[in-house]
Amino acid sequence: MPIHLKAPEPALGGPDGRGWTRLSIGSMGALVDDECALRPRDYSHLRESQDTRRAGYGGYGPCIADGKCETCPIFQAAPLELNSLDDRVLVRIHPHDGRVYLMNRPEDGWASLGLRWTWQDLRRLNGWIVGRRHQDEHSDGFWLERAT
Repeated sequence: MPIHLKAPEPALGGPDGRGWTRLSIGSMGALVDDECALRPRDYSHLRESQDTRRAGYGGYGPCIADGKCETCPIFQAAPLELNSLDDRVLVRIHPHDGRVYLMNRPEDGWASLGLRWTWQDLRRLNGWIVGRRHQDEHSDGFWLERAT
């Protein structure tokens, strides 16, 4: 189960044999960090992070343990609990900054009471399944559904 996602190595080609045929940020290995599959940054990577065998580099937060997953505080963190009266909770994605909010009354849009979470904490949520996408006049989002 891959959790530590190594940064891609620059292609060693070109006239100098070091890959400097084009100037791009992606070709400068020193500027690219390894990533952690437990730190998703959007909906599709949150879904991938539920089974990290599907995870590939790109779309995750940086590795903070230098590839030593067994000692990483993110890997060692306990699952989170969500107490809700409903079996479905709408997670809205803020259109400007991409932050996620668990909404109390989804039909009220952003006027509803919302609890701000992080993508990383949603990944640690115990007893809930990341459901299908949702879109309405207020924003994009997705449903969390209680596991039965």
